[in-house]
Amino acid sequence: MPDIADDAAAKPEPAVTTHLGWAVASAMLCFLPLGLVAVAYAVSAHNAVARGDSERAVRQARRAKRWLIATVVVGILLDLFLVAVFLLLGAFST
Repeated sequence: MPDIADDAAAKPEPAVTTHLGWAVASAMLCFLPLGLVAVAYAVSAHNAVARGDSERAVRQARRAKRWLIATVVVGILLDLFLVAVFLLLGAFST
């Protein structure tokens, strides 16, 4: 009869998504200061995956995702604000 511990040891650990590519893209395209924080956490998650430390990798990947979302939201809000300012100043009128 198989043991429960054998079943747990046989299951592979789930792959951790580090969000590194998205963090780099958001840093370049949205808002650099917050994007650099997202990249730092994503690199930390990537390094933890390489070391086999899945618990730390998941924690750092979660933080990277939060900072990634914040980067995109701030970038979009900043772009909308700048477009509104340019519209008010008449930059798009002929």
